[in-house]
Amino acid sequence: MSSRGFSLVEMITVVATVSLLIALGTLMFQRYDRSFRAEAQTRLILAELMKARMNAITQHRGTRVKLYRDRFEVYSSASERREGVDPIMVQSLNFPITKNFSGAAEEVEVDFKETGFTDSWGSICVDIEGTQPALNSIVISATSIRSGVKEMANDCVSPNITFK
Repeated sequence: MSSRGFSLVEMITVVATVSLLIALGTLMFQRYDRSFRAEAQTRLILAELMKARMNAITQHRGTRVKLYRDRFEVYSSASERREGVDPIMVQSLNFPITKNFSGAAEEVEVDFKETGFTDSWGSICVDIEGTQPALNSIVISATSIRSGVKEMANDCVSPNITFK
């Protein structure tokens, strides 16, 4: 007697295999998406720092970027301490950042002079658990702003960052 179609065991095996592949694919996609968002945040901070530096040079006036653990603010002038001066941009961050600047407390002020130089030397790292993004760190020196990768177990200091 010949039968047509699939047996119940074959159908269960196929459904179980497809379910397993979907579950693994979802986990890998979530990890990739988290890594991508952390890298995008690093690139956003880098772009805004470079933009503030270029504005200082082209407008012949100092600019300031304030970095907090959960956000950053951009000011059109390095002298925003006057009453009523609001930042021109406030950006919330999805991932917290670690800052390593000398004498830094809760906030870090990166002041760019009209020449584009800064006295704020240090590093900024995006804190992300689990996956290693392709870009997660920024190092600021007097004359340059560079991006790189900090290994997961290391501190957020310049020697632990590999430049890209």
